[in-house]
Amino acid sequence: MFRMDNRIVELASHELDLHPKARLDDLYKLFYQGTFGPRHVMEDQAAALRYLAEEIDCSEFDQVLWQDISYMENFFRINLVLVKNRQVRIDDLFRALVASSRIGATISHDEWKEEWYRIESVLRDSLPEEIFTPESSMLVKEAVEGKKLVHHSAPYKRSYHPHYRVISREWFERLIGTTY
Repeated sequence: MFRMDNRIVELASHELDLHPKARLDDLYKLFYQGTFGPRHVMEDQAAALRYLAEEIDCSEFDQVLWQDISYMENFFRINLVLVKNRQVRIDDLFRALVASSRIGATISHDEWKEEWYRIESVLRDSLPEEIFTPESSMLVKEAVEGKKLVHHSAPYKRSYHPHYRVISREWFERLIGTTY
């Protein structure tokens, strides 16, 4: 348990170093993605491909090109600007998404809920209070209890323009390399 507590603080602190305006709902999304990967995005693959193509046309992107978000499984966020700039091919990224959607953690909703409340407790003991706004706390509670997903907070979206996809470490190393 101690090792996982360290990983919780490490992962959240790194996110806040990269994105200081992150709130609890952004951290929930981070830990959720670091556990389950892109499974929820890939339930409708045709829609996922359409949305991916649309999002690549955005004009503003985060400056973070990739980010290790591994928590219960090994996943990375990969910035879509790499696809827009043709450093990664869209069909290769889509193959990575399909494959990565099959390897997320296989824990039940109740197990995830228990794990999230443990994560949140560690975060509350180690992070600044301003991350835990009433709005973000309410959104996360509704997401956890109602089996819903959350979107990035408005300050996060405005500040960082998060256009990325989550893929497994194995696929990340295939697409980007191992010397990151």
